[in-house]
Amino acid sequence: MDETRDARLDRLIAVVGEEARLFEQFLSLLERQQEMLVKGDRTELQAVSTRLQTVIARSQQIERLRAEAVEAIRAEDGMEADVTIARICEIADTERSSQLKNLREVILGLYSRIEETRMRNGLLVEQSLEQIQHTLEMLGRVPARRETYQQQGRRNEEYVPLGIDRRV
Repeated sequence: MDETRDARLDRLIAVVGEEARLFEQFLSLLERQQEMLVKGDRTELQAVSTRLQTVIARSQQIERLRAEAVEAIRAEDGMEADVTIARICEIADTERSSQLKNLREVILGLYSRIEETRMRNGLLVEQSLEQIQHTLEMLGRVPARRETYQQQGRRNEEYVPLGIDRRV
């Protein structure tokens, strides 16, 4: 193996390692988001959401770098167009192959946990919205007192349903 291939493989390993670190950070932020959803801490929830957006943006950059690194290896070795990390592991030396396989397993495990956490967070948000809808419906049924005037200035109290704009 020449140094060019080794350098390209090392670059890919570094990029995939950075991707794994971002996935860990993303999972940690999702778990924090879940805590804030349960606590109802809107301020911290907003801060976590902002950090999540930053991690997502960085992840997209890393994904492009990974695609470039894979493409460089693919072009050098004349591989088919749809190259995977698993296929690259087959052509890499033992040490680099082992590193890539480990990183791949870490990322797949993190991805699974991220999906589970995102689903739970989605359910929490959905439950919160249902609770808000239920509360608005209850408030809409509460009668509101309205004073009307009768003949000769007499006041009459009348109860009407409380009108609430339910558009959110």
